Amino acid sequence: MTTLDELRKALDAPDGFDRCAHRQRTEKVRKIHANTVRYCELIDGSTCLTHALGIYSSNIYRAIAGPTFGYDIFAGKQFVEWLLRGHLKDLAQSAPDCLVLYFNGNVWKHAGIALANGRVVSQWGTFPLYEHETFEVPARYGDKVRHFLKPSPKDALALFVDFAKSLGIRDEDIAAAVSQPQTR
Repeated sequence: MTTLDELRKALDAPDGFDRCAHRQRTEKVRKIHANTVRYCELIDGSTCLTHALGIYSSNIYRAIAGPTFGYDIFAGKQFVEWLLRGHLKDLAQSAPDCLVLYFNGNVWKHAGIALANGRVVSQWGTFPLYEHETFEVPARYGDKVRHFLKPSPKDALALFVDFAKSLGIRDEDIAAAVSQPQTR
């Protein structure tokens, strides 16, 4: 019988793995290690956090996170650390549609959304979106989860803009970037 640790190690795709072949790789893992991971879809231009917060398709997010400013500002580890300093409401337990953050020790690694059935939906990096049990995720996502009230996409975008401003981005910089044609 497969242990959860064995499954999680098997779900870790190597760096540089083809994102379009990830679904087939996950299906092969299922044949060796029993699990309930279910493929949902492959989303372009998104990551676990931008999907969970609903900001990946925002022109404002894309303008700030794009190459326009020459800063390394995007919805990643530094943004989550900023959010954790009083910008998210901690929940004692999982609740439908809450934000699920995964940690390796105290270091943030992954994000998902809790479903009403107690499962989680999350995008595995730039790989596809999957529905899974809480810890049916790659081992690299850590060994601890915390639950938070998930901000609406509008509120999440406002938080991201505040984060960008805390790093020196000005309103006029954002307005100029948003007015430029976006490339994907």
